Amino acid sequence: MNLSKLLTFIFFLTSTSLFSQKNTKHTVVEGESIYVIAKKYGVTESDIYELNPKAKGALLQLKTVLLIPNKSKKAAISVEKKKKNTSRNSESTEIHTAIAGESLYVIAKKYGISLEKIKEINPTLNPDAIQIGDKINIIPSKKTITEKKSKVPSKVEKPSATITTPKPVVSKPEVSVSMSNTPMVCEDELGNTIHTVQKGETLYKISKLYNVKLKLLKELNEEVVENLPEGYLLIVKLGNLELAKHENIVVERPNVALISLENMSKVDFLIAKASEHLGTRYRGGGTTSAGFDCSGLMFSTFKNIDMTLPRSSGSMAVGAGVKIERDQAQKGDLIFFTTNGRGSINHVGMITEIIGDEIKFIHSSVQSGVVISSTKEPYYSRRFIQINRVLE
Repeated sequence: MNLSKLLTFIFFLTSTSLFSQKNTKHTVVEGESIYVIAKKYGVTESDIYELNPKAKGALLQLKTVLLIPNKSKKAAISVEKKKKNTSRNSESTEIHTAIAGESLYVIAKKYGISLEKIKEINPTLNPDAIQIGDKINIIPSKKTITEKKSKVPSKVEKPSATITTPKPVVSKPEVSVSMSNTPMVCEDELGNTIHTVQKGETLYKISKLYNVKLKLLKELNEEVVENLPEGYLLIVKLGNLELAKHENIVVERPNVALISLENMSKVDFLIAKASEHLGTRYRGGGTTSAGFDCSGLMFSTFKNIDMTLPRSSGSMAVGAGVKIERDQAQKGDLIFFTTNGRGSINHVGMITEIIGDEIKFIHSSVQSGVVISSTKEPYYSRRFIQINRVLE
């Protein structure tokens, strides 16, 4: 009888030890959500809900103890797979050095591979802040490699023994190419043609350079400032999604469902990430902590949940989520304004709080940089246009 009890006790200790190795206990603190906790431990929300089924669909309470799966073993397997993939692809990997005006999209098109593939083989690369001289690992597509090989002559021909009378050489004057006159052009994810402003350039000079009317250039860049800063990203030609803006193609659903509890945790995470930049200065075309314009702040914030928004406020209004009624607004929705005096959308923010009929939103303003403002402020009250739901 005593032996039986002893064996049962040993089995209990062993199983408890094994379970504790597989899982970690986490106590919920203020400001945390399932999404934030999952990011912290490098697991997915589904992994946490699998071990904590009662947490799914319920509001997360302070001091709740959650079981978190131990991903160390899976991580080790993942690292091993990456090592195998690296060794398998090492022979075909090339190093690309970024030059002025290039974006990750342009580089991907050049080598015939996807953006996701470049990000996969360059895990430390920030796709939104490519700098001149950055070294980027590339695995060219088979087509690109074949084209390169076809350009290499298979055989070197020997010089002919025929003697010809030399002709007099007429020297031609050398033509010097000024780099300052070479436009710095690339395409963004929407197919828009983007010009990177160089030192001393003006809107008038750029309009002449691309044979675009000055008025149209201003309409394409609603947030443009008079004194163009060096490095400003200027749209000089619309891509397909931008053209939809001028066709007034807007999806409107009057009875949109409320944001799910699962996505509300993402909303809290997005608001927290955007709030990290409060006080950051305004910078036309900016998408980094060095400075944001209004759409750049939204673009950068939603990248944290692997969601790529269009790059301008006008494009977001027609290409991001669905338009909803004002009384359906929730935090996490995008809110749009017109501040250019022409009635077209040229400003965007993200809703952070709703108190009665007042909507508070975080955005990057020209005067104050990244701030939280309210629709009760006369300036924004008069300029409100619409609200879009991006997460459901």
